Amino acid sequence: MLVASINAVIGGQETKVQKKLFKIYEKFKAHHESYSAQRDEFRLDNAATDDKGILLLDEKGEYKFNKEGIKNLTKNIQDLNEKEFDFTPIEVINSNGLEGFLFLQDWTTGIPFIKEEEEEL
Repeated sequence: MLVASINAVIGGQETKVQKKLFKIYEKFKAHHESYSAQRDEFRLDNAATDDKGILLLDEKGEYKFNKEGIKNLTKNIQDLNEKEFDFTPIEVINSNGLEGFLFLQDWTTGIPFIKEEEEEL
């Protein structure tokens, strides 16, 4: 979720804030790449194959999955998402402009986050 939130904001890194967010991502990158590699491995392990063990692909070149493969893949991804990993929050020294990005809250220190009051409907 952190990576998706950062990617939604950084664009081409034209602003100082976008550059700061990219630097935060760079510090988190190894964890993201490890997660992606494990997810891709689960997809491969659970993909459908023919009787000779050759992967079955759809018209877009994506893996095909049978019912059991989808069940196993879903379970594997769920377990991966619940897996804990060692992570030291990133210390941000120059936090100007980052105060409103609440998705950084559990991943960083040094940012005085500004929380908006919820309006009652």
